[in-house]
Amino acid sequence: MVAEQLIEDIRTSRPGVEVKEVPYQQRGYWFDLSAGPEDIEEVARLFDRHGYYIEDVCCVDFKEYLQLVYHFNHWDDPRRVSVRVNLPAEEPVVPSISGVYEGAGWHEREIHEFFGVHFENHPNLSYLFLHEGIDFYPLRKEKVPVPEERKRLLSSLPVSESDDVFFVNMGPQHPSTHGVLRLILKMDGEYIERAEPVLGYLHRMQEKMAENRTYLKYLPNASRLDYVGAMSYNLCYVRAVERLCGIEAPPRAEYVRVIAVELNRIASHLLWLGTYLLDLGAFTPFLYAFDDREQILDLLEGITGSRLTYCYCRFGGLYNDVDEDFIEGVKAFLKRMWKRFKIYNDLVTGNVIFIHRTKDIGVIPKEIARRYGVTGPNLRASGVGYDLRKAEPYGAYRELGVEVATGEKGDALDRYLVRLQEMENSLRVIERAIKELPNGSYRVEVRKLKPPEGDVYFAVEGPRGEVGVYIVSDGSTTPYRLKWRSPSFSNLTCFPEISRGVLIADAVSILGSLDLVIPEMDR
Repeated sequence: MVAEQLIEDIRTSRPGVEVKEVPYQQRGYWFDLSAGPEDIEEVARLFDRHGYYIEDVCCVDFKEYLQLVYHFNHWDDPRRVSVRVNLPAEEPVVPSISGVYEGAGWHEREIHEFFGVHFENHPNLSYLFLHEGIDFYPLRKEKVPVPEERKRLLSSLPVSESDDVFFVNMGPQHPSTHGVLRLILKMDGEYIERAEPVLGYLHRMQEKMAENRTYLKYLPNASRLDYVGAMSYNLCYVRAVERLCGIEAPPRAEYVRVIAVELNRIASHLLWLGTYLLDLGAFTPFLYAFDDREQILDLLEGITGSRLTYCYCRFGGLYNDVDEDFIEGVKAFLKRMWKRFKIYNDLVTGNVIFIHRTKDIGVIPKEIARRYGVTGPNLRASGVGYDLRKAEPYGAYRELGVEVATGEKGDALDRYLVRLQEMENSLRVIERAIKELPNGSYRVEVRKLKPPEGDVYFAVEGPRGEVGVYIVSDGSTTPYRLKWRSPSFSNLTCFPEISRGVLIADAVSILGSLDLVIPEMDR
């Protein structure tokens, strides 16, 4: 197995790294490594040689020291490995691993601006989210001032001597950036020479809010991150806390969770389909997609009371049970939706204009996807059949299973075809869940929530990829640290590379094909 080979190599080449095997069902990862700052770059290279991708990089302020937690995982041997590096609270410095995993560079920039960790040899240690008016590091437990020399907003974009070179701001008000995302494009004529994403226009300090709310009071916040696929965030947070506390939801609740999440996945893909085609100049498919999506919103509103930011899952089960009206409504939607794919294929799949706008555009090779931590349909379109519902099955997915749709080239056309196939696969999962829906209770009684000391990582397969949450508990009723892993954030990291040298019109097609939701990036 890949994990055992990796651990053996680490023990041989870096004997100072402490390796512990931990219970996955309790912690969410298999191996826990403790390394020094001098080890982390070589350790990252060993992960790279064994084919691991970078999931997330998190920082925890324990007041006396800061702890960096690196999460790595593998497509073929999906057993998460965590690497911890302790740094002094004053002047924390550690080598950057962005030279090994380019996708880690953005995580390091985020930690740099929110905690003050300096990453040596980072190519662009400038702000991603904040502005120069920030005087203290926002996620430190105590007030630690930001030195003036650290307040660097953007990296320099050197202008060549060519008269054709100029800069274009795409966003943050541009409709095709799907929200307040800004791209600084360095253009050479009509071709992009370099793209610099700028985030933070919608940042709400969601992770800081978690430190000031009880686990229960933070529950509605999770669904505010991805307003298009809110059910996945709701489920991810609830299951993480359940794992931390050793709570098991009853079988009926697990099946209903799957039904609700898969309905929300289809709704999310339909919204993406409609708006993506709108970006490319086609209006009619938008109307069909939103018509179908409305049917799902009606169903979910009936059981959650909300049409967008769902807070349906509860610790130990669900907010309420489903009734026969909901079951019959879902069956009617399934019957309707199966007939609609012919319309989408007639309108879009075979459309010559759509094919020319998407074929061979924005290709994401497997190696780039791995080094940047791309997940979800964007990864599967590149031919990698990695889906957390199958790789690390949770809840009723263990019994229901799921078919994984994959592409070949990893271009914008493949990303469209994969999402279309995923909607069909979700319908099959819902059909099985409805047919096999068990009777019984929909929730177990949970007294005052007070998780034991420790940490946990939990991830689910959201509409855009891996939705993960890392929680550190100090034994109180409030999380000591909570860190979200949002798929849009990691998926966007590869945009500067895959957009280099393309026409600006194709940049709109590439960006739309990634299916970004800006609020989940601007946490």
